[in-house]
Amino acid sequence: MFPKKLEGIVFDLDATLVNLGGFVNWREAHKKAFEAYIKCNCPEEMVQRFSKKGLFNMINLVREENIRTLSPVQVEKIQKMAYDSIEECEAESIEKCELMPGCDPVLEWIKEKRILMGIATSNSEEVAKKILEVKGIEHYFETVVGRRPNMKMKPNPDPIMVCLEEMKVPLENSIMIGDSIKDVKAAKAAGIYVIAVPAFFTKNDALTEAGVDHIIQSLDELPLIISGGGPSRE
Repeated sequence: MFPKKLEGIVFDLDATLVNLGGFVNWREAHKKAFEAYIKCNCPEEMVQRFSKKGLFNMINLVREENIRTLSPVQVEKIQKMAYDSIEECEAESIEKCELMPGCDPVLEWIKEKRILMGIATSNSEEVAKKILEVKGIEHYFETVVGRRPNMKMKPNPDPIMVCLEEMKVPLENSIMIGDSIKDVKAAKAAGIYVIAVPAFFTKNDALTEAGVDHIIQSLDELPLIISGGGPSRE
């Protein structure tokens, strides 16, 4: 249910606020992360098996597997090395990426309504902060939660929960805005209302199956939804 009193919004970053991903060599990032895990003495068979599921799935799965046999300190050290290797590729997008349609005016409208905003992203936290700064929208956000070695990534709810904790906003008074199935699953696991702005290859049917509460086609639609206390039920 849409919050009766909306105090905070958690945004995804890539393909929601900026088109970061279109300027990253993800194949190279995947290769670098794979190599980082091998250098950390992770079993090659295990890394190879999880690698077939894609970059971010590999990262989550390797972490889960390492937790079974390694100490939290060791797991964090390994994750940091993998994250740092990917960050080099993501940094390529800082100057090149652009704001998604409607981004700046919508963020300004939300700020005028005194609704707090934060970001929970699977991208590098440092790259995310730099992008916000370069694009001139960093002042809208209370906090940015990116990949952290001690934390699981989406679709786990941890990034959203940490973001809201750092914003000091109760779960029941918050919503999530994202573009992907992982955003939707993370928000529902956290127990908050989620609005999807599907981008690129994300299918509406898949978002619905994941449990999305509402789908919009552009950020421009957000003010009307928020002003009305949620989507019309007619």
